[in-house]
Amino acid sequence: MKGLYKKLPVMVLALIISQSIFAQSLSELQRSELKKKFDTHIKTVSAISADKTDMIAVYSYQIEKAEQFLEENQRYASDKEIYTKIIELKAIVKQNKEVVEFLTPRASTMFYTKAVSLLADNKQQEAYECLQKAVAIKPDNIMAQYELSKMSLDSGQILQTTDRLSDIITNMNPTEEERLLCTSLLAYTYDKNLLQSLSLIKQGKYAYAYDILSELDAWCKKDNFGICKENAVKKNIEICQKGIYENHIDITKKAISKGELKVAGDFVKNTYDYVQRNRETALDNASFENVVHTVVDGYLKQAKSMPEARHSEARHDILNKAKELSAMIGGQYESGVLQQIALLQGTSTDSDAKLDSLENIAQNEGYAVDYKDYIKDTLSDAEESVTQIEKEYISSNDNKQPAQSVAVASTKVKAIDKQVDEKFFETRQFMQVNNYEKALEVLEKANRLAKMEGDKKAVNEMYTKAIREITAKRMSMAEYSIFQGDTKKADSLVALTNDLIEAYNMKEDTAVVRIMNSYLRAIDNKVCQKKQEEINVLVYDILECIRKNDFYTAEAYINKAIQIKGNNECRLDKTKVRALKRQIEEPLQYVKKKEEIDNILAAGDTAKYFIEYAKLEMFYTKNKLGELSVYHTPLRQIMTQTGNDALAIKTTDNLIKYKQYEGAIESLGALKDLGYKSKHTKKAQKRIGKLMAFESMKRQEKIEQSYRISDKYNDDKWFKYFLKTYKKNVIKFQKMSK
Repeated sequence: MKGLYKKLPVMVLALIISQSIFAQSLSELQRSELKKKFDTHIKTVSAISADKTDMIAVYSYQIEKAEQFLEENQRYASDKEIYTKIIELKAIVKQNKEVVEFLTPRASTMFYTKAVSLLADNKQQEAYECLQKAVAIKPDNIMAQYELSKMSLDSGQILQTTDRLSDIITNMNPTEEERLLCTSLLAYTYDKNLLQSLSLIKQGKYAYAYDILSELDAWCKKDNFGICKENAVKKNIEICQKGIYENHIDITKKAISKGELKVAGDFVKNTYDYVQRNRETALDNASFENVVHTVVDGYLKQAKSMPEARHSEARHDILNKAKELSAMIGGQYESGVLQQIALLQGTSTDSDAKLDSLENIAQNEGYAVDYKDYIKDTLSDAEESVTQIEKEYISSNDNKQPAQSVAVASTKVKAIDKQVDEKFFETRQFMQVNNYEKALEVLEKANRLAKMEGDKKAVNEMYTKAIREITAKRMSMAEYSIFQGDTKKADSLVALTNDLIEAYNMKEDTAVVRIMNSYLRAIDNKVCQKKQEEINVLVYDILECIRKNDFYTAEAYINKAIQIKGNNECRLDKTKVRALKRQIEEPLQYVKKKEEIDNILAAGDTAKYFIEYAKLEMFYTKNKLGELSVYHTPLRQIMTQTGNDALAIKTTDNLIKYKQYEGAIESLGALKDLGYKSKHTKKAQKRIGKLMAFESMKRQEKIEQSYRISDKYNDDKWFKYFLKTYKKNVIKFQKMSK
């Protein structure tokens, strides 16, 4: 034995000795804890069952952890009790590892089989969950994917069904039988949903049918199997659009008949969407225009019945709705409605002559006005047209080589001469880095190199492509500059583009005209929005001026706002500006009159000053300028501050003489503030009361004034003689008038 140890290497000998010492040093507590851990792993691995397919991933993890635990604790094999546990755990791991390794590649199939069994028992949700697990383990489990397709079809998800089936056929390498199954289900998907949509159409449920047909139409666009009959789908979509349109018209008419203008207006807006998509059948039908006319007329009538200032906001909203709805028809009808709205937004007369004049004198402005040669037709869908142009000419992350770009043309337009062809390639490089001047310069060289007719034709074609692409790119940059608020840059880019087009005689090129027409209108739409924002800012400034009683500046801002114009198609909302003009009319008159009266005082004519100031106070009170926060110092306060009772008495007499009874009462109030007793003014009070009662009976507009004064002084005993005399004489004059 000793000889054996001598033959072993020193390191191995040291390891054996250390393990022996370690094993000998394992305490009872440590041994007990280690045995518990072995028991836990033994229990866990023993619980592995072939029936629990969805636990396979967990089982794999448990076996892996058990094997790792065995490896870590192999060094305790010299301990008899631990050694027994090692042998037991190894045996259980080996046995169940074989089960897991057998199940793992078959798990997806087992989930599919279980799902089929659950479907037979009509347990749809549980079957769906099993199928999801099957494809999660093996995405190309064709039969599981097929069953999921059937489920999505049953739930009405047409596109999800067709996409899944198409993916199986195209990418999962199915057998001939599986391919036939999927193709048959695709055909069934089309037939079932088309028949369902036809049934819904017969029932008059056009909106439901339209939803189904829209999904079928989307699938038809990418059907590579010749199953979908696109014309049949489109035909029924048109039927649905017309049906939805007619349903909306009926509901709108019912709302009108019940006086529900708001509901009718909402339905008209919804109907307009279908009108746009079904223009030929819908717009030729007068019913849409009729309901729009009825609703708009109702709005205008409603607005006319609300002339009071307190209804201004509600009135403003109603007129805006009328304006929006009339725009759906456009033409002379819209123009007539806008004229009526303009009249309704005037002052107390039919229109505001000054504002109308200022607005009419101001010139229409915009890119479509400055470059009107390019405006060949009306584009209501300018933004949509621009989007299409960008797809054709402007590269992006999703569109590396636009179809109409020079980059594509350079691969198609081939010159006979190699040098000319090389210039085309060079042109392409400069276009890609947006160096248009250099690109055109290279084309000039290509033009000089072209000797043969074929080359000259190729160069002209490349010129045309380049000018079109440069036009689109510069106009796109101009549009973006407007978006950023850089009008100068936009002006420069549009001018540069125009110069280029003129220089190369491209003003009659249909593609260039289309690009310019679309962009000029799209840019002007954005400019129109900016101008509306400018008006909105001015409205805020006007309100600030009114708050500060700076009515002159408010008027200047109003005049500035009313003159802001875009092109002929730019509809700017100036209703608030016109409303504010009406709002400041009386305050502005007050301020101007106040300045005139202050000049009278400055000239030293005190008597006239107080008479005119009393008139001004009546104007202030009658027009309720206090509600508009117009600052005014009461006549009574001014007279009290003079401290001159003789002046107050004289002013009272003058005001009575000039029939300024409200001012006369205020003048008497100044005497009260100066310490006079009521009895000292008894005679004057009675006189004013009698004259005011007489005036109230003779002139109807004075009645409101008398009520106001009665309310103001009714609880003030100092004015008891005035009020008593006034009331007594009102009754007396009423009897006499009968």
